Amino acid sequence: MVRLPILTAVAALIVVILASFSCAADKVDLSAQLTAAKASIEDIAAKVGNYPQALAEIEQARVVQKKAELAYDKGRQWMGLGGLKPESEQEIRHYLQMVEMATTLATSRAAKGRSEEEAAVLDKQLALVKARVKLLEDRKSEEDRLRQEAKKYESASKESAALKADLAKFSAQVDQLTADKKQLEGQVATLVAEKGALSSQLEALKKSAVPAASPQPATQPPPAVQ
Repeated sequence: MVRLPILTAVAALIVVILASFSCAADKVDLSAQLTAAKASIEDIAAKVGNYPQALAEIEQARVVQKKAELAYDKGRQWMGLGGLKPESEQEIRHYLQMVEMATTLATSRAAKGRSEEEAAVLDKQLALVKARVKLLEDRKSEEDRLRQEAKKYESASKESAALKADLAKFSAQVDQLTADKKQLEGQVATLVAEKGALSSQLEALKKSAVPAASPQPATQPPPAVQ
């Protein structure tokens, strides 16, 4: 009868020891998870770049990580055997889930930031390409306009050449008419001179053709009356 309480106490002690081993296993597991979570935060922080939203999530993950570590420190003493209180364990696992969510969001927001930067770069490149295409189109339009102007000038030049040829022809005709006029004027002057000479000759002939008047006898006085 005396041995029964002793056996009961031993059995209880064994149960406690086994429970402590189980809690110690949980403690090691959670401790490793906390260490891994902290390393994951810093690893992701080094990769997310300088994106404000991603950095804000990293900072949130660090804050929650500290809360998990504090909860671990407060809850690991249980029954003097170094185990974790069940409520502390649950709280720590909740914090670890929050850390994982924050780091996942940080990675996602960093990816979004990079995508936005790449999109901005593509937009700038697209705007540059559009500007170059517009410049080429403007140059082509200007070349077409100049080509049309050149055709007009070429047509006008041909018309001008034709007009110059007609002008040269008319100038030659005017020169010929002027020469003919001078020739006719010379002929007229010659004819006028000849006319004048003939007129002079005619006058001279007229004068030489008039007979000389015979002298009248002197009037004799009447005979005297005897």
